[in-house]
Amino acid sequence: MTLPLFGQIVLVTRPREQTNELRSLLEERGAAVLVQPSIEILPPETWDDVDAALPKVERRDFDWILFSSSNGVRFFLERVAPERRARFFADAQVSVAAVGPGTAAALNEFGVAVALVPTKEFNAEGLVAALRAAEPSLDGKRFLSVRASRGRDVLSNELTRLGAVVREVVAYRSVDVEEPDAEIVAALRSNLIDFGTVASSATAKALARLFGDAFSQTRWVALSPLTADALRSVGVEPAAVAEEATLKSLVDAVVAAAK
Repeated sequence: MTLPLFGQIVLVTRPREQTNELRSLLEERGAAVLVQPSIEILPPETWDDVDAALPKVERRDFDWILFSSSNGVRFFLERVAPERRARFFADAQVSVAAVGPGTAAALNEFGVAVALVPTKEFNAEGLVAALRAAEPSLDGKRFLSVRASRGRDVLSNELTRLGAVVREVVAYRSVDVEEPDAEIVAALRSNLIDFGTVASSATAKALARLFGDAFSQTRWVALSPLTADALRSVGVEPAAVAEEATLKSLVDAVVAAAK
């Protein structure tokens, strides 16, 4: 039986250290995979905010800790002594929420129990809706939101509007890659790449800057409606949008677009 992506060349644009899972899922469907990161994930310029938040967690100053990405999980918990990570939040009697299954899996890898994951929308709106369903009232609830150096402010703004007290800490930086691989650009210009995957709004905008007019020389598949809107904002209509904001669903969308 021929695999559904056999003969298709797919470009993965996630940060290099996060390409393995998506690459494997695509190769399992028969695709030949190229990699061109559009953003680089780096530690924050200073750890002061994170290090100041850790003792506040231990003092039980927060009711909830919110993680919006697996990157935030990794960088935040790496500031906790390895022998304490699995028990850190449980000992502080704080509930942990993840924006989606991938972020929850990253927490589980550190031994952290996740109290809440949205069941439908794996984004800030979905997380707020899940918190509203889990709590009788958010008024006065205390949240620590672990986030990137850039991104939407929906989570903090919506929770604050509902009466919550929100403290944000930047656990990592998202920085655009400055120079593309010349062979990737040449492949795009020659229409040799069948599809590219876009996993975030920041990635969509970074890719447009990175590739210039070559950006429109392939079909792009978006992880979510928000990512699709970001593609449209830089002049590209997505070929497909994943039904769920998961890597498996993203690959399913590539398969559907290739049929």
